[in-house]
Amino acid sequence: MSKKYAFLLMGKDFNPQRDHACFSAGGVDSYIITVRSPEEAVKKARELADEGFGALEVCGAFGENLAREMYQAADRRLTVSYVVCPKDQEEASLQFWGPGKA
Repeated sequence: MSKKYAFLLMGKDFNPQRDHACFSAGGVDSYIITVRSPEEAVKKARELADEGFGALEVCGAFGENLAREMYQAADRRLTVSYVVCPKDQEEASLQFWGPGKA
């Protein structure tokens, strides 16, 4: 039986029914999943835990507090990590992701 892992992206323009992917290799099923809001993210964390996922990583838009909320909402049945860039790259990241850059 494969391990299940997901990476979650959040953006108001995503269509979760359309915008997703799955890759299977080395005994791990890796999913890319989208949500449109923090509320959908919390709900999705619960659903993933119910479906047997063991690890979830989220994009930097989530931040530590939402990642922790998702972990608690999933009854701590899957880990929730969030992506951050190193301090020395923050300016470059803001240039890319900042307002009006979408």
